[in-house]
Amino acid sequence: MKTINEWLDHNLGRELNPSDSAAVEQQAEFLRAEAEAAGYSFDELNTACGGDIAEYIRNRNDAPGDKMAGDLSPILTPGFNQQ
Repeated sequence: MKTINEWLDHNLGRELNPSDSAAVEQQAEFLRAEAEAAGYSFDELNTACGGDIAEYIRNRNDAPGDKMAGDLSPILTPGFNQQ
């Protein structure tokens, strides 16, 4: 069985508009149900999302490209010479 974080990476899409609160809340409800069906508890999911599943979804969808919210690695501009 995957860890809850691996499961989140695989099951949470990025096509959601983070400013659409109703859609984010609905996505959080779907995510809770899917996690439970996959064998993860609400507590596991809630902990992995930092205590707020909807906010986790907003932050994840706000992150540019594949960079996750909270990721401290820099986003490099293509063609930028770092010498």
